[in-house]
Amino acid sequence: MDNEQESANSPSITVYWLNASRADRILFLLEELEIPYTIEKFDRGSDKLAPADLKKIHPLGKSPVIKDGDRVVAESGFIIDYLITKYGQGKQLKPNNEDDLFQYNYFLHYIEGTLMPILVMKFIFMNLQKMSPWIIKPIVNGICNKIDGLYLGPNMRTHLDFLEGELKQRTWLAGEQFSGADIQASFAVEMLVKRSGISGTDKPQLAQYVNRMCERPAYKRAMEKVGKTSMADN
Repeated sequence: MDNEQESANSPSITVYWLNASRADRILFLLEELEIPYTIEKFDRGSDKLAPADLKKIHPLGKSPVIKDGDRVVAESGFIIDYLITKYGQGKQLKPNNEDDLFQYNYFLHYIEGTLMPILVMKFIFMNLQKMSPWIIKPIVNGICNKIDGLYLGPNMRTHLDFLEGELKQRTWLAGEQFSGADIQASFAVEMLVKRSGISGTDKPQLAQYVNRMCERPAYKRAMEKVGKTSMADN
């Protein structure tokens, strides 16, 4: 096959990457797939929001979002399944057996549907405390700490217990084989562990799981491309 044919058949993928976002997991996947891609970087403003320019890529103005040829693809779980289905032949990133596929699909949806809303709320309240004017900071801190104690903290502990229990049964979330479900979980689980302040002795299975993920060469290559050592560096 000559160079012109190779170019025509090669993926033409752009990742629109936003700092402190879930876009890191898409880089992780693309490195696992070992396919070419380019990164277009965006930075959050002082208000911690995504810049308006992202709306030029997708009307919702969120990240991650990718462009594959002429097709724009948004939503982490959909992007992951789309890329694995299209480019993942032979990579074993999606289980074939029924039981593991069940877990794969469950965790692909659980991460964004149940775990991430708690982490996003935690992120919002943490930044609210940082950004509030000094004159009302004691009131804001009191409200945020109350919400954390009554709602966020208990919910995060529930998720920690749940994930620890699941990882006592399997090496990876969908079975003994690393999969797209783990890539989907990567950002969320790192954030959960970091914001909970747990130690490796508190949740040993979860700590070992995060370490295994961070030691994957594809993970390290992805982080290097955006000048980070882990997804928790936000």
